[in-house]
This record gives sequence, structure tokens and C-alpha cells, in this order.
Amino acid sequence: MDWSTKRQISFIIGVFVILSAIGGLIYSLKFYQAPTCTDKKQNQNEEGVDCGGRCSVICSSQIIKPSILWSRAFEGGRGSYNAVAYIENPNIGLGVKEAIYSFKLYDENNLYITERQGTTYIRPGEQFAVFEPRIPTGERKAKRAFFEFIYYSDWIKINEHKTDISVSNKTPEIGANPRVVASLKNNNNTDVQNVDVVAIIYDNEDNAIAASASALDILRADSSSNVVFTWNVPFLFPSARVEILSRVNPFVAPIQ
Repeated sequence: MDWSTKRQISFIIGVFVILSAIGGLIYSLKFYQAPTCTDKKQNQNEEGVDCGGRCSVICSSQIIKPSILWSRAFEGGRGSYNAVAYIENPNIGLGVKEAIYSFKLYDENNLYITERQGTTYIRPGEQFAVFEPRIPTGERKAKRAFFEFIYYSDWIKINEHKTDISVSNKTPEIGANPRVVASLKNNNNTDVQNVDVVAIIYDNEDNAIAASASALDILRADSSSNVVFTWNVPFLFPSARVEILSRVNPFVAPIQ
């Protein structure tokens, strides 16, 4: 190969390289999109498609399913029942903005009566109660409640400051229409809004015998407020202790 031919080949290669670079630049400017956590691709340092790594959404393989510790149904008045489930989320630092659940009620023969669905949130590493009031059953008596989660939105990382709310003065007043007046104190230096509260009554063998729910729109910083729980029917067994579970939704921004 003579010098002239080598020069022509070098020129052609150089032109090809330049054109390729220009084409790549045009493509990147017109078509290239930087990796994101919503592009339906496993890129960046993701551990799955749009999950794990730098993405806030957690891959399903990293989630431990919340445990349903128990669920019960209690008579709430003629033709209706209150249902409560006690749940534990073992995932530290991980929560769910929306979880759809189902209560199914059954009679003493394990025959299906009715179902009630609802929506809640799940905070990281918490034990909490889900309460559904006045589920109509007609003339049928509910003996068992089956609780399950049927949908979760994405599990995400939550670096929340745990709200410090203490409870005192929660002795039940027994009678034909029992009630519990509990005092909730906000031990934080900021107001807490939309506090969900569930009261569970236990007998001497630590079995749940009744439950009720209430809420506070706002609990001022370093102050206390009473929450009242009532029942339309007397307790079937003597009460031994009261558990008050309070929680605040970390996905709802405080009202300024």
C-alpha cells in the first residue's frame, strides 16, 4: 500500500469518526433521557426496576410482610359489629402511604356474613390497630373477623421524627354504656395534627373484649387533651386493662 492510499484511508476513517461523534451528539441531545426512578428500567444503581439504590421506592424482595397479630369482632349494637385488627410492621424505616384492607365477618359455623373494606397508612416499625365501626350483619351473629391487606401502594423510605404522645388516666367506667376517658399529652415542642386513637379493652386473660376509636384534630405542643371512647352495649367479661394506641399520618403535611 503506497503513501497516497494510506492517506486516503486515514482521511476516510477520520471523516467517519467525526460524523459518528456528530451523530452521537445529535442523538443524545434529541433522544437521550437521563436515568430516573420512573423510567421502567433498571439503571443507575437500582436494585430492581425503578426500586432500591438511589430510588425511594423499595423493591418487593426487600419487604417483610406486615404481621396480623390478631383480629376480633365485637357487638356494637343491634344488627352491627365493630371489628379491630392488631398489626405489626417489622420494616424499620419503611412505610406505605396507602394500604387497602378487608374485614370479613363469619358466624359460629364459619359461614360468611359480610365484608367491609377500608384504607389506612403504615408507619415504619410500628404496632397499630385498624378499627371499623358498625358493620351491619342483620340478624346474624358474628363470631370471627378475618383481616387482610389486599393492596399496598409503593413501600418507601421514611426518615420521620417519631411523635412522642403519652397516655394517662385510662381507667374504664363500667356499666350499661361503658366508656373510657383517656388523657393524651403531646411531649413535642410542636403541635401535632390529625391524631388517630384506638382503645382496646382486655379481660383478665389478656383477651380483647371491646374496642373503639376516636381522633383529635390537633394536640398542642406540650399540652394535654382528653379523648372519650364509648360503647352502646356492656362488656361481656370483666375488664382488666385498657390499651390506647395513638398514631399520626407521616404522609400528610401539617396545616400551616
